[in-house]
This record gives sequence, C-alpha cells and structure tokens, in this order.
Amino acid sequence: MKAAIVGRDERETGERALLNLGHTFGHAFEAAAGFSDRLLHGEAIGLGMACAFEFSARRGLLPAADAARVTRHLAAVGLPTHVSEVAGGAPTVDRLMDLIAQDKKVRRGKLTFILARAIGDAFIAPDVDAAEVRAFLVDKLSC
Repeated sequence: MKAAIVGRDERETGERALLNLGHTFGHAFEAAAGFSDRLLHGEAIGLGMACAFEFSARRGLLPAADAARVTRHLAAVGLPTHVSEVAGGAPTVDRLMDLIAQDKKVRRGKLTFILARAIGDAFIAPDVDAAEVRAFLVDKLSC
C-alpha cells in the first residue's frame, strides 16, 4: 500500500504526507533518546501516533474516546504510548520543542503536523501554534 501511495505522490505534496502521522512527535522522541535502542524508530512513531491523536482530541478535532481507542490499540500491540515507558527518563519540553522545530515538515518557521478528525481521517495541519504544542507536551510529560 505504501509503495502505491509513494508512486502516486513522489514529491510528498498530498496523500503521501499522511503517512507521516505520528512522525513529528515520534522523531522528536527518537532523537531525544539518542537514536538508540532505548527507543526504536517504530516505537517512537507509535508513541508519536498516540500523541497526534491525543493532540487532535485536545484541539477538539475528534472525540477523546477515539484517541483513547488508538492509544489502547498501540499499547495492546506492545508499543509505548507514554514517555514514561521510554528507558532513561523523559526529555524536557524545551528539548522536544527544539527537536520538533527541526522537523522536515516545518515551513518558514511554522510547525506542520499530521492530525486526525477521526480514526482513518488524517489531514495536514499547517501553521500549528508552537505554544499550543508546548502546552500539550507540558501536560503530557507531567502525567
């Protein structure tokens, strides 16, 4: 399926970008863990997907029950869904924000995330307010 999507959108200008669901948060967690076996790439993306759904719910884009369902599913297949599950402790919010600012989807200093309106309904959210992401991470890391 991925190869077909990539073939239809080689420059990642449309539907291919949706394959990055969870990657903005996930890559920040992965980098904060030192690209090590403390947090493997797939684990980081699973954690990032949980965050993307929780952040979407926080923004009122989808019901909190949908975000909880995704998180339960990720946990059921053995992926981390909370930063506390990552060996070596949680990174600081400042560190995560610095890493998110380096994401390849940042355009002219504006954060871009792949968010969801429902399970199976992801979309590109450009110009996400960094202060909103910071507040979300503060809450997420304090749980």
